[in-house]
Amino acid sequence: MSGSPKDLASEMQVDKTPDRTVPVTQSNGKDASPTNDHCSTLMEVDASHPAPVAPSFQGPITVCSMQHSWALRDHRLYCNSETWDRGGVEEVWGKEPSEGTNGQVIDGERKNKESLEQLTDMIHEFLESFYMKYGSFNPLSENDVLEHLKKKGNTHLSNRGLDIKREMTRYRAGLASAPIAGFMLSYNKHTLGLEDLSTLEEQNWLNDQIINMYGELIMEATQHKVHFFNSFFHKQLVAKGYEGVKRWTKKVDLFSKWLLLFPIHLEIHWSLITVTMATKTISYYDSQGIVFRHTTDNIMKYLQSEAREKQQTAFQKGWKITIIKGIPQQRNDSDCGVFVLEYCRCLSVRQPLLFSQEDMPRIRKRIHKELCDCRLND
Repeated sequence: MSGSPKDLASEMQVDKTPDRTVPVTQSNGKDASPTNDHCSTLMEVDASHPAPVAPSFQGPITVCSMQHSWALRDHRLYCNSETWDRGGVEEVWGKEPSEGTNGQVIDGERKNKESLEQLTDMIHEFLESFYMKYGSFNPLSENDVLEHLKKKGNTHLSNRGLDIKREMTRYRAGLASAPIAGFMLSYNKHTLGLEDLSTLEEQNWLNDQIINMYGELIMEATQHKVHFFNSFFHKQLVAKGYEGVKRWTKKVDLFSKWLLLFPIHLEIHWSLITVTMATKTISYYDSQGIVFRHTTDNIMKYLQSEAREKQQTAFQKGWKITIIKGIPQQRNDSDCGVFVLEYCRCLSVRQPLLFSQEDMPRIRKRIHKELCDCRLND
């Protein structure tokens, strides 16, 4: 621009006529006149003096046009990160933003972040204690973590954006190469190491140590009204006869029990023989429907010999043998030991056999926990 400040000031004229309307032609050919809703300020300029320098900024610009007000509001919504998380502007359209809105959002985000960090720390603490107690994460389930958090007063976890499975996976991956050195579990005369407990993982075959210690827990849970024979008993009976095993029950009165449990291991398969003393009934359970009749005959002869040794005349004869059918069956070649333990557990606490092959992963985890807890869980 050219010219002196005085010349420029003399050219500035302000129409002081009140409420004068100047028509404006829009692109569609129609007239659009400003409404009285617009705020207007009349400016008076003294042309006899040089134009003053523009004053310093005194405060925010006030836009009185409703159209411009909406535009600024739209911009604030657009810049607000929470707007898009709520699914769009529709939820907040028509609401005038308050001065504390942004502060509340930031404070809410901070509190949510702190809450997530606290929950994550609680999960990690639980996973560490779980790992130390059970020797591995094999028996761990997501429900274990949820139950722990609920006990700590965290009942509404779905709204906190917490991914429990992800935290479990991350923590497990970090300890996968760091097994607990020297982990050992002892109960009465039974001892289990990580190698023994690993037979409870996935499709592994259960070994004798797992079978026998679990049998000990069953006897404890029934206050020794049920007697569980060691898995090596039948092998010893076959190999050496009654004389080779009669000392096994030197301190046990079998005829005062209501149920006897004989786990039978023949080469690569587990089956179960039970004896109900009140009815002198010998029952055979097999998860593949296989019948090894000689095993039941061996047990009947043993009981008759034991009755003679302990002078129990009523039990020297009158025994009957039954093959139990219609019981849960396995559909693979690796779960026979788990089926035998679950038969024993249900029968000893007088529960029906209502499990199936689909329950095997859950039952394996439960058995692992029960062995480490040294008791049968509800």
